Amino acid sequence: MDKKRVGRQLRWLADGYEQAQAKRVATGEQIRAVLQDRDETWDVDDVWAEVRRNILDPENALTANDVLDDITRGMSLGPVPILGRTYQRFATEESELQRDMLAALHQHPTWPWLEKVKGIGGTLGCKLIARLDIREADTPSAFSAYCGLATIPGEKWRCPDCGKERTWPVGFNVTGKHTVLDGGGQCPTLMVKVAGPEDGIRAAMPRGFTVLSTNKKGETKPRRPYDAYAKKLMYQIMTSFIMGKKYPGKYYLFYEAARAKLDIERPGWAPAGKHHTAMRKTEKLFLSHLWLVWRKAEGLPITEPYAHVVLGHQSKPIDPWDMVG
Repeated sequence: MDKKRVGRQLRWLADGYEQAQAKRVATGEQIRAVLQDRDETWDVDDVWAEVRRNILDPENALTANDVLDDITRGMSLGPVPILGRTYQRFATEESELQRDMLAALHQHPTWPWLEKVKGIGGTLGCKLIARLDIREADTPSAFSAYCGLATIPGEKWRCPDCGKERTWPVGFNVTGKHTVLDGGGQCPTLMVKVAGPEDGIRAAMPRGFTVLSTNKKGETKPRRPYDAYAKKLMYQIMTSFIMGKKYPGKYYLFYEAARAKLDIERPGWAPAGKHHTAMRKTEKLFLSHLWLVWRKAEGLPITEPYAHVVLGHQSKPIDPWDMVG
């Protein structure tokens, strides 16, 4: 099958799956509200009134989720039959679209590698690939930029008292107020700026970051320089890597190593800052590997990672196939 057609199919199926899932969840919430006596729109018979009392009883093990599971399996229509039938319809549609989505993903050129990456299932993988266009990404960093992981010029601020450090984008309204590094409450001393973009300082894009862009009509409006949904997907994928730490995959181990390195190199950073930085490093590595596998499979030109071309790092780049299993 034509590779462009596969990409368009994945986008259509991923969007349809998201819509069916959202409708099922919304209908399920209506049923849950009836069961938990939060919605008086619908009347229920005596049998379901008793079920509702059992659900509301803290001593009873029955939950609204149990009822929703029975509705999904066709064992019941719940307290409101019209809502139950609607829930079943959306659940069936969601299941069928997921099946078709995964079948289409199996034809994608990245699947032989992606299926072996521990911590990312077919559903998340399909949703991400459906947002990306390998022919529009000439470098590995293009995927990172599209997913909102690129950095922008920044400033480093440090507290002369407790030693805490923070990095903010240039122009960010920094007051200097902060909690002490050890988490012991508000620090009485304000942070001061110690370095800026002229020193090579870069910062992650803050939430809601926009740039001015001119559209075809000549109108200048603010817009995000990235795909917000793709950024959300990458956060979900990274969370999946971390949640699998009991039986860790290679990307989780990379995250752990990056986090440990920051403990040594950035003693003035708060734990949350180290965590999010290690996450971004891991996300960028994963996206660069996805880019490389995809470009090779499509027979497109490839380039060396930015760190090795521009920054002159001597270490050997990590091969995507070394991160599977």
